[in-house]
Amino acid sequence: MEHLRSTRAEINLDNLKYNIDRCREEIGPDVEPMAIIKADCYGHGAVIMMEYMMKYGIKYFGVASLNEAMELRRFHKEGEVLVLGLSSDHLLKYGVDNNITQACCSLRQARILSEYATPEKKAKIQIKVDTGMHRLGFAPTEESMDIVAEIFKLPNLDIVGVFSHLALETKADDYRQWEKFQYFIDGCEKRGLNFPLKSINDGIGTIRYPEMRYNMVRPGSFFYGFNPHLTDLKPLMELKSEIVHLQMLPAGEGIGYGLDDAADHDRIIATLPFGYVDGVPRAMSHYEGWTSVKGVKCPFVGLLCMDQAMIDVTDVPDAAIGDEVVIFSADKGGMTYPEGAKISNFNRNGLQAAIPRRVPKVYFENGVEVAYRDYLFDKE
Repeated sequence: MEHLRSTRAEINLDNLKYNIDRCREEIGPDVEPMAIIKADCYGHGAVIMMEYMMKYGIKYFGVASLNEAMELRRFHKEGEVLVLGLSSDHLLKYGVDNNITQACCSLRQARILSEYATPEKKAKIQIKVDTGMHRLGFAPTEESMDIVAEIFKLPNLDIVGVFSHLALETKADDYRQWEKFQYFIDGCEKRGLNFPLKSINDGIGTIRYPEMRYNMVRPGSFFYGFNPHLTDLKPLMELKSEIVHLQMLPAGEGIGYGLDDAADHDRIIATLPFGYVDGVPRAMSHYEGWTSVKGVKCPFVGLLCMDQAMIDVTDVPDAAIGDEVVIFSADKGGMTYPEGAKISNFNRNGLQAAIPRRVPKVYFENGVEVAYRDYLFDKE
């Protein structure tokens, strides 16, 4: 497919494989990783990332919503997909029809699934337990265990697992959650209820609490190069663009909306074909954020526009239209995503996931482009 936009996210699949291998080194052969690929795989492009994750040995995938799971199923019939959130009652049938595992924390929805499913096409569910975050799940009580026992009696259900999630506030809080989760599992097993898969650890918990791994962990940003307990992971994604216009700006002239950031000297200003809706928050304006051109740090000047941005390239030797501009990168002079998150007072995962559909994604393996996706130009 021809590239129709120079602003693009570049994803290094070799680094993905490295991070997956590092995860497996840590967890050993008896624990399965479920790759969390919600929010378009944290901005990396879920459809293509799932393809390569399966190539690199991942079998289980987690998303937040049913429509995310349906997109994956449109392209991939293989791989186990779990919807971590809850769907409306009338949508549950789509999970059954498309071999999607759904979170369950009520007898009501379990009955709906049981009535819709058949012995030939069972409804796959995982039981969600609320161990302290108080978002979703069965309370870890005897009453809840009795309800889960009723769910196990329903026909046409395949109860493949049980899961919860740590708040990761303090070690004491996390251990209290783990104790509640184990109490719930023990109580169910005393009732003869067994869960093939058990998980409470995300990527941070996987390294922080190896004793809590059970037989499944759920890494998210771990696979994309970030974990506070491992310093050797490799970020995958870079955001790049190019210079499309250059001008000499005389001293005293402001830039962009508000005519801000006037200087007492002449400057060379480059215009870039992206704006604050392309994954670069407006908080980067006024010299707060920067890019790299030919290895030279070039700050944003003026107020970032919706579709365009300006940088000061005065110090770049022979700056020219068409020069590559690196915005986010781990090692090419642009901002790292943690740096960008700090500047914009935003969550790093959210910053990556904020890359919109109109920014194409280019995938490289062994330095060679192997896949490209432009949602606005897809023929699907």
